Amino acid sequence: MDLLEDSRQQKVSWESLLKTGKDKISIEHIYPQTETDEWAATFEDFSELAKKHCSGSLGNLLLLSASINSSLQNDSFSSKKKPKYDKAGNKLRNGYSDGSHSEIEVSKSKTWDANHIRTRGLKLLDFMEKRWDIKFSSMKAKRKLLFLDDEKEGGG
Repeated sequence: MDLLEDSRQQKVSWESLLKTGKDKISIEHIYPQTETDEWAATFEDFSELAKKHCSGSLGNLLLLSASINSSLQNDSFSSKKKPKYDKAGNKLRNGYSDGSHSEIEVSKSKTWDANHIRTRGLKLLDFMEKRWDIKFSSMKAKRKLLFLDDEKEGGG
């Protein structure tokens, strides 16, 4: 599988995670581990620990090719959603909007905050339950697994 050639690939094999070079798959933190001023404004009411939990929570993670991931870095959410072009109109990188099924789903959100992270995380856990027959004891257990159970989440 070459994600650079087929940016709409929907399934990722374990072998893809082990590749090297431009074909390597990496984990993107949608809300970055190192925030910019724009990201800081979105999470301004959060403690440093709560920010760390949001950044590392399952709902904030997205599989991308390593080359696209490194080009996104700490860009704003709106920038990550769109392809990036040079002055001559040549595409420098894909955005979430023209990526995998998961990327496209994320790109449909207008903003990205703790509520989006929680909602996506719960949706992914629901998928795991159905797909692999994994059982979680309760909704509280799911929220705890996402590290968002006791954190300040958008005024909550």
